[in-house]
Amino acid sequence: MTTGKLNKGRADAGLCVYPVWRPSTGIYISTLWRVAVALLMLWLTRFMFVAANYDLCGSPSISEILRLSVHGLRYDISAVLYFNILFIAMRIIPLSFVYRKGWLRVSDWVYGICTALLLAVNIGDIPYYAFTGSRLRWVNILNVGTDSGIFKIIVQYSVQYWWAYLVGVATIVVTLWLAFLFRTEKPKNMLPWPWRTVIFLIVGFLCFAGMRGRIGKGNPLGIADAAFVVRKAPEINVVLNSPFTILRSLNVKKSNSEPLLEFFSEEELNSIRMSEHQGSGPLKKRNFIIIMIESGGAEWIDAMSVLGPHHTMPFLDSLSRTGTVVDNVMACGRASVGGTTAVLGGFPAFEPMHFMLSPYNQNTIDSPARLLGAKGWDTAFFYGCAHGSFNIDQTAYASGYRKIVDLDSYGINEDFDGTWGVFDYPMAERVVSDLNGLERPFIAAWFTITSHSPFVLPEGWDTSRYHHKELGAEQVLEYTDESIAHFFELASKESWYNNTTFIITADHGNREFSGQNVDGDYVRNRIPLIIYTPDGSMPARRINDRVASQHDIAATLFRLAGYDSPYVCLGEDILSDNFKGFGIVRTDGGRYFVSAPDTAIYFVS
Repeated sequence: MTTGKLNKGRADAGLCVYPVWRPSTGIYISTLWRVAVALLMLWLTRFMFVAANYDLCGSPSISEILRLSVHGLRYDISAVLYFNILFIAMRIIPLSFVYRKGWLRVSDWVYGICTALLLAVNIGDIPYYAFTGSRLRWVNILNVGTDSGIFKIIVQYSVQYWWAYLVGVATIVVTLWLAFLFRTEKPKNMLPWPWRTVIFLIVGFLCFAGMRGRIGKGNPLGIADAAFVVRKAPEINVVLNSPFTILRSLNVKKSNSEPLLEFFSEEELNSIRMSEHQGSGPLKKRNFIIIMIESGGAEWIDAMSVLGPHHTMPFLDSLSRTGTVVDNVMACGRASVGGTTAVLGGFPAFEPMHFMLSPYNQNTIDSPARLLGAKGWDTAFFYGCAHGSFNIDQTAYASGYRKIVDLDSYGINEDFDGTWGVFDYPMAERVVSDLNGLERPFIAAWFTITSHSPFVLPEGWDTSRYHHKELGAEQVLEYTDESIAHFFELASKESWYNNTTFIITADHGNREFSGQNVDGDYVRNRIPLIIYTPDGSMPARRINDRVASQHDIAATLFRLAGYDSPYVCLGEDILSDNFKGFGIVRTDGGRYFVSAPDTAIYFVS
């Protein structure tokens, strides 16, 4: 039973400003009310998520969204209970001091902080989802936390995604206002402590069952369980919520370790796919330069586009017509560090297992830079971000690149974009300058960064000649393309240029074309692979009769170098007539296999 009383600054007044007339109720009802409010608001934020990422969620109908949201209640209940279990315990513990003003105030603060964090995580993932293609995992937070400029990046994104911050603050304020509408009052006749103990045990069991997601045998509710209620893979992220996926991936040691599974004998495995390669030989003392374009999906290059011309990368478009192009290469995932691992190391790094964050990061890998370095190649890696940003420079070092040029060693503050690192155009000049100081032959990699959101160009940069006049992904990619053209112009004047093989690819695909009437996963995750040799040793041709994966690029480089010793690589030589590869992408909480441009198999893991 509730009664209405004037709010005169009681100790349990909580965290909000209330109406003068505020109903009071017992501790059990007020506790249930606050948990229910948190659950309702978390459930409603799902519709914000779908509205902002409608295409990326598979464009579900309204009825389908409602159906998925009902199935998502189990995940919401679990997350709300995990975040509020301390608050619930403080309120229902069968001791009389729970009614003391100080205890009630502390419990209210616990509720307010935990519920605000719960909603902030879920709403914050609304814009971030477009970058990752899946709900937040703990490894994403660890990954972002490696960037020394993370606070500056957050401030920058607060401008670009101001609406998410505004919605988040408004949602939290409304939630707390609703939650504290009821004032907790000590009853005149308290229940005897045995009854309060029974209630404590019953509520404790219900909370345990709700957090676990199911009652009885079997594992607790998991991320992959969402696949059983969806009709299309991207809808998994409509069912889930981000606090739940973070909690379920919180065990770093477990999430970064892979169990040893044995399904085949050694002979059977070798007949299906051999990861130990014998080498082709003889060694070709050529230089190799890998250019990885940030978010440089194949769709941006008109010669490789399936949606029509975009006029974003005219230089690479022309270069693709004079080199060897592999049309169907799939990125391994949405994270830059995963793409870097695949291209430089020769093996995929699927979330939540990232090599540099895993227990295996001290292992020696048979990467092109390390093995060619042992044969006499000099090595260098160019990455304009701060040292340690997303573990990318550490990944390059673990892959055998001994000279690392990053924001810290670049040393010219005027070329800093204010968020991520060095603008691509001046970095192009630095790359050429430093390559002149390497011993020949060399293997080098340049990871461009400017084509990353929030899409900033150098102040005063002339864009009048650009096809895209508005600042955004297309205009910034025109700038990156111009920077790569500038790099080639400078490199062409150097003595090492004609004896160099250029390999142009990307860390991962783009995310701008998912709403088109095409296979969204295929378009979003397809990356370019252009192999260009100024001396014409690689013919101008298109290879479109196979689908390859990003980690096949390393094995292909070994073949181009004529590497003549055995090595271990999960990828295969894409240029081989006996190539038996396929595309594999980590997306939407599962893996997406592509064996032909029009054939795909999806499974959840």
